[in-house]
Amino acid sequence: MPRRSGHDALESAFAACGQTLVVSERRLEMRYRVRILSVGHPLAHREIDNYSVFSAPAFSDYEVVVVDPAGVFAAVREVIDATAPHETFSGVPIVNGQSTTDRLGIADVLRRRRDETAAVLERGGLVVVFGSPPAVLPEVVGYGGADRYGFLPAPAGLAWSTPLLHWGEGSAVAITDHAHPFAGYIDALHDELLYRAVFDDRAPGFAGAAQVFARTGGGAPVGVQFAAFGGHIVFLPAPKLNGATALAEGTSIEAGARELLGRPDPTDVPPYWLGELPVPGLAPLETEATNARELATRAEERAVAAALEAATLARMRDVLWHEGRHALLPAVLRCCELLGFQNWDGEPTLRSPEGTLFLEAEGGTAEVGMAPHYRLRARIDGAIAQDAEVTRGLVVVNGQRNQRPDARTAPYVEALRVAASASGYALLTTPDLFAAALLGLAGADPSTLAAIRKRLFETDGVVELGDLVGAAAD
Repeated sequence: MPRRSGHDALESAFAACGQTLVVSERRLEMRYRVRILSVGHPLAHREIDNYSVFSAPAFSDYEVVVVDPAGVFAAVREVIDATAPHETFSGVPIVNGQSTTDRLGIADVLRRRRDETAAVLERGGLVVVFGSPPAVLPEVVGYGGADRYGFLPAPAGLAWSTPLLHWGEGSAVAITDHAHPFAGYIDALHDELLYRAVFDDRAPGFAGAAQVFARTGGGAPVGVQFAAFGGHIVFLPAPKLNGATALAEGTSIEAGARELLGRPDPTDVPPYWLGELPVPGLAPLETEATNARELATRAEERAVAAALEAATLARMRDVLWHEGRHALLPAVLRCCELLGFQNWDGEPTLRSPEGTLFLEAEGGTAEVGMAPHYRLRARIDGAIAQDAEVTRGLVVVNGQRNQRPDARTAPYVEALRVAASASGYALLTTPDLFAAALLGLAGADPSTLAAIRKRLFETDGVVELGDLVGAAAD
């Protein structure tokens, strides 16, 4: 039995009994794959989806988003200059203009991408950015402030522009923090880097917000991590634009993202020989842990079974306090089953060796009125019109349902009693039905249950079961 589904079944069963289940969550180590989206910069890795800023699905569907602002800028420029067509993930054309029912404007896409990036960060995700110098896009219709970093919200007090971030080019990059998760990226692409933007570590707010792990040959930060909105933003020096490093980039970025987010490699399987190396005291603990897990599983299965059985039995008591078709009727049917009736699908109909009964049930905090009578008469009249054999009925009432069963003095109006006698159907209170059902649950003699059923078929008006129930109990 799956552990989580077992927990859910147990919780549902206890809820059916009117109880609350409190179970402490078992925090087991899980190995998750990290979903990564790369925008404007194709990367080779099975866990990375590559799209343009326009064709990508929602950034917020991913835990990690890698963005090349230069690639974003280039795609926007292609739409502005009409040099290449672009569409959304669902195939809507992109235009440099106002959005309509059949096209989407650049400005709306860029604003939406900013909101989606913020959502990634707010969930504790990671945004990786290939550093590019700031640049504006004044030609974007309806978005006067569009620039390369319009998609990326900045930490409080900072902005992705001068004096914090500015143009710079070179290939000499050195790691200054070898423990950083993305130091491996610098190592893997050391000879293929061609950074295009640098940070100024003297800019106001930089020192308190940034963690530098790589610098240029001249000491300018190019590998920098920022904490922002509950997540992480990592700037990387860009590689050369020859496409030859896509595999190394993808592998090192995926590994860095997993390490920064605290996720182990899901494909990392211990070698076969590892288990052959003994560690004193390890084997008994592993055995103890296995046995404990098995015991916990069996205990949970027993608890689920017991709770489900308890829920079934507790439904009998529901007949004494519920009202309405969706609450009272199932409890009434359960009690009738214990008396030897079978329920016919559709409109509630009871069948037994003695015959067939149309069933109606009604409850309330005060006296039950004439509503069940009218429903039953309509069903009986319909059966007579169709020459059906079923012309008997049973109305079960749960009036004054908030009072103890032995304190209920008027569970139904007098008119309902008169109507039952005159129309020829049985009228039974839920306390009497409950007492009779308890006999069935206890395994009463079949003849006693048959006598109870027979009385329901033969009585016109209020059914009294005290003599039968009392004699069986004695």
